Formats: sequence, structure tokens, C-alpha cells
Amino acid sequence: MVTLRTYSNPAEAALAKSLLDDHKIFCSLADENVNLYGGGPVNLYGGGPLAMPIRLLVAEDQAEEAARILKTKGPELSDDFDPGNANQKPSQKEDTNQQILSEVRKLHHMSQWMLLLAISILVIAVCLVVEIPRHTSPWSRVQQAVREYDYERALNLAKNVVREHPEDYYGHEYLGYIYLQMGNLNQAEQEYSRAFELAPPERVKSKLEDVRRRLARQSGVEPSATPMP
Repeated sequence: MVTLRTYSNPAEAALAKSLLDDHKIFCSLADENVNLYGGGPVNLYGGGPLAMPIRLLVAEDQAEEAARILKTKGPELSDDFDPGNANQKPSQKEDTNQQILSEVRKLHHMSQWMLLLAISILVIAVCLVVEIPRHTSPWSRVQQAVREYDYERALNLAKNVVREHPEDYYGHEYLGYIYLQMGNLNQAEQEYSRAFELAPPERVKSKLEDVRRRLARQSGVEPSATPMP
């Protein structure tokens, strides 16, 4: 290896080495860190009185080609070139971190609004699922009449629904309830029996037994343990 050039500016030395590397010239820099131990501060633009120059070393058989490349390279760095300092990088990093945190806060705020919107949509959907069948059900008018204690109207409306759906146990159960509220135990017992025949859930069975106990008390006859339709 031979010394091709010397530099007092580390940036110029690095630039020259990079240029030779691009042209596949084997080279290296020598003494580029010596100034760190020279007893004084490092001066990137000429060094101190005791600063040692940085040597650009190339392979001896490539020295002529390397010199030609350096002669034809672009302009030298200007005297007022500012390579920056170490304090700028932490500042840039801090700015980047602040930007990232700001974006995270925005995303967090947006996710809260999206969650609130999703909950609102879910509540509306549940209300629609509950309310729409309630208002479109053929029993909605019957239930409204019962809530108003208008049992005559409720009875007529319920009979119309049962005529359309005679095999629906719920209709007969509701008729039994209306007759019970009107004090007609015989008709209530008949409708509850029919509901028990069509679909015997336990709640219909207990209602039927209750009506039969009332009928038994009126007639003085003990009702059977098992309800017989």
C-alpha cells in the first residue's frame, strides 16, 4: 500500500475513499482517528497545530489509476461545508418519536370513537330485533288490549288469530289466560287443555292444574293429580 494523498478534513478523505470504492480501487484511510488522542479538540476543517493528516492508501499497482480518478472527480468540498454535529441526530430522533407518539394518540382517540360507534350500532340492532317482531306480531294488538284491561276486545282479537293458526299452542294458552282474567274458568280450562295437547311445556301444565283446582273448589270435587285433556 502507498500513500496517494493526505487530508486534513475527514469528510474530504471519506469522500475520496468512497469515490475509489465505487471504481473498485482497493484503498483505506490511515490515521483518521489519531486526532482523537492528540490532546486537543478535533477540528473537522483543518485540525489543530498538532493534528496529523489523514492518509489515503491504495494498492501500489492501482495508484496511477486512483490518481487519475481523483483528478477527474467532482469539485472539492467548500470551506463553509457543514457536515452536521452529533447533537442534531438525537434532536431528529426526538422529533420522530414525538411524531410517532402523536400518531399513536390519534389512533387511540379514533379507536375509542369507533368502539363507541360499534356499541351504538349494536344497541340499535338489538332494539330493532326486539321491537320489529313485537310490532309486526299478530299478537301485538291482543297484548295492547290486555295491558289496557280491555278483555272483550282482546278476546275477539285472540280468537281471530287462533282461527288462522289453530295448531299453535301459544294462541290457546293466551285465550286461556284471557278467559281466566274474565272469570270464565270453564273456557279457560278448555283452552289450556288444548294448549297442553298441542305442546305440553311445564308452564301450560301448571296453569291447567291451577284452573282445574279452582273448578274443583267450585264444584266440591277433588281434581285428579295428572291433568287429562
